[in-house]
Amino acid sequence: MQPNGLAKLIDNSADEIIDFAGKLIATPSVNPPGDEREIANLLLDRLNNLGLRGAVLVGALQERPNVLYRLRGTEGSPTLLYVAHTDTKPTGDTRDQWNSDPFCPTLKDGRLYGIGGADMKGAVAAFVYAAAALAKVGPLRGDLLLALVADEEGGGKFGAHYLTAEYGLKADMALIGEPPGINREWEYLHVGSRGICCLNLKVSGTQMHSSLSDRLPSVNASLKLADLMLSMSRDLKLSYNPHPLSPNGVTVNLGVRLKGGVYFGVYPGQAEFGVDIRTLPGMKMENVIRDIQEFLNQKQMADPTLKVQLEIEDLPLGWIDPTEVSEDHPLVRALADASREVLGFCPPSGIYPAATDAPKFQLGAGIPTVPAFGAGMISLAHGPNEWVGAGSIVQACKIYALAGYEILK
Repeated sequence: MQPNGLAKLIDNSADEIIDFAGKLIATPSVNPPGDEREIANLLLDRLNNLGLRGAVLVGALQERPNVLYRLRGTEGSPTLLYVAHTDTKPTGDTRDQWNSDPFCPTLKDGRLYGIGGADMKGAVAAFVYAAAALAKVGPLRGDLLLALVADEEGGGKFGAHYLTAEYGLKADMALIGEPPGINREWEYLHVGSRGICCLNLKVSGTQMHSSLSDRLPSVNASLKLADLMLSMSRDLKLSYNPHPLSPNGVTVNLGVRLKGGVYFGVYPGQAEFGVDIRTLPGMKMENVIRDIQEFLNQKQMADPTLKVQLEIEDLPLGWIDPTEVSEDHPLVRALADASREVLGFCPPSGIYPAATDAPKFQLGAGIPTVPAFGAGMISLAHGPNEWVGAGSIVQACKIYALAGYEILK
């Protein structure tokens, strides 16, 4: 088969690709608690049925498997790595806001509804069928490596981190199929991703009988927390260089977690809140922590009754690095060319607003990584009525196949 037949081959399998994305949605892989065994077995079966034999399951724990498949080329170089995570966030408190069962894929008006459809089971299906299409083209020079990974939603300890730090996965370049849209599908071709810093601020007060709070010296930890959080929202300034592809800069989310007090009758002596900071390429953990600590020191000097302690979350949630690759990288160019052929245009470059597995591959294993390009919108992830365009899954499959052929031919 000639490479110009790739798109037609995928079009002929369009219904099958969309149906498989639905089967992935219908296979729970919620994290936490985290158990990807069922979806990994579904993937092994589909790969075998497509003639893509030899896939393996690897992982630090039996219940946290990563699916690896290598389509071998004649020379084994270069190796192009395609990455998608198989886990999803829980429905959480939004279960009653879904218009359909989140684990029952629902196709309506060209949209495939279901948990994980955009983030990112649509990309999983697209990568699998792109590999199947490339296998039918005939021998390529380089290798295509699929890594369908566990635990991305939990920070990647059992997924991308395990593969790069313990398993020893290697490649020359990588693409992660995260959904790049914010307001619409195919809005950006993200050449970088913001990082994340997660920390907790713990405020101490006076725990005592609440009937005596107006008679004895006392500090209400919950009120101190509230004042501190409002002050941070107004006055905290982080030092960083602006980035032309991320004009909104750094995002500081205060109070992503709140905890305080004991019960009625007890004056609150402890309170804490979580902070989630989305960082830009070039920012370093030590600088972010320094800026926050200096802010806290100033507040405590101004108010001797304020006692606050900064604690960073355990890694990897405590700090995930931002990343970036050049817009001139061969993989970026190949994706741009494939987009023009499939979509009729090339989306502009951007910096992905969320953190991804990219730093595990790029910084941990030295693999230049495009962090987000695929079907769907990140703005629909982690909330009710998540959907991905059914046609967009097929478009993603074509783009992955065409770009893969360009790199590996």
